[in-house]
Amino acid sequence: MKILFVGPVFPLPAHSGGQVATFETLRSLQALCEIHLLVPPPEHDREANQAAFQRLLPNVRLHFYPTRLPRGLEMYAAAARAAVTGRSYWALSWKNRELRESVERLHAHEAFDVVHCEWFQPAVSLSGLDLPLVIRTYDVHFLVMQAWADNLPATSRLRRLYWRAQARRFRSFEAETLSSSKAVVAVSADDEAVLRSCGLQNIVTIPPPRALEPLDPDHGPAIGKPLALFIGRLDMAPNRLAFFVFADEVWPRVRQEVKGRVRVVFAGGFPDDDVRRRAVECGIEIHAPLTDADATRLFREADLFLSPVTSGTGIKVKTLDAMAHGKAMIGFQGAFRGVTAEHGLHAMIADTPADFARVFEQLIDDGPQRRALGAAARGLIRTSFDPAMLAGRLVEVYAGLLESRHVAGMHNP
Repeated sequence: MKILFVGPVFPLPAHSGGQVATFETLRSLQALCEIHLLVPPPEHDREANQAAFQRLLPNVRLHFYPTRLPRGLEMYAAAARAAVTGRSYWALSWKNRELRESVERLHAHEAFDVVHCEWFQPAVSLSGLDLPLVIRTYDVHFLVMQAWADNLPATSRLRRLYWRAQARRFRSFEAETLSSSKAVVAVSADDEAVLRSCGLQNIVTIPPPRALEPLDPDHGPAIGKPLALFIGRLDMAPNRLAFFVFADEVWPRVRQEVKGRVRVVFAGGFPDDDVRRRAVECGIEIHAPLTDADATRLFREADLFLSPVTSGTGIKVKTLDAMAHGKAMIGFQGAFRGVTAEHGLHAMIADTPADFARVFEQLIDDGPQRRALGAAARGLIRTSFDPAMLAGRLVEVYAGLLESRHVAGMHNP
């Protein structure tokens, strides 16, 4: 089976949740299908990341298309067109003609059995093409857009009204675009339920796979200060918000004597000056940007993984990451969307910032409980996110699409 796998970002370095999910999916599929990957080139260290990709996934053929993001006057022009035409700003700004032409050219040459769109964004550019299209959507975008608009400052009343209207418009556009594909794959049952309420029928839930990480036999009880770690792109809105929730609502509730004997690190992405300034004020370390070696070292050294994430849809791949590493984890409910973690068994799930602070203090002082939580978390990953199992389910979706095309061909010779 020949698959064209289309994504919005190069999967390495795999620091964001989306990059991790894409890389793990490709790794699980490469022995089952002939895969061609079409993505933009790496944002940084192109040669090194491309060489690493070819070393790790030697059977995947790489193709590139140029990214296109509206800038400056283009953004205002797109906003004006949206206001005049009644269309969604994001539907207009996400279109990429070069991506569309690349897919048409590759499909004409290779005759792919399936065109798999990883994320909804690249699918916008393929609307109207006669393709054997499967869309795996990692978010319910209109809900993310609505939450973003609702969180704009109250003083920006007109901006809030405008972007709320854009989110409502995008809801219809998102549902229509997904419905036009041959199959849709959601990554959480919550997302599937929301999209079905919007009229989708051709949808199944298949979470991204996650292989277990080798345990570090040398990582015993913490020597020196225990390390509490968050890794995620701090320039992305949900992660930036998570930092401020921790810094402003959780950390002040932690006793001063506990603060003095623990390191807290937030790492990844490109945090802005407000994040860096607040971190200095709180005594929180910022490690960003992050190399693969940095991420590996931090995960190895971490005694506790933090996820003060309160917003977003889809599935929190960083939760899977922490569990696959066998790390004890504290998070709000939002950190476990799509993950059937049981409080007190697989992780500690906080309802309020005060709960988070209390459990933080408890786990910092309880190495045996941290290790028990980490072991149970690995067990959950092993049974629910097994790469071979989930790759098989995704291939079944591809095979069903092929079968329906074959039957349609018999009826319409």
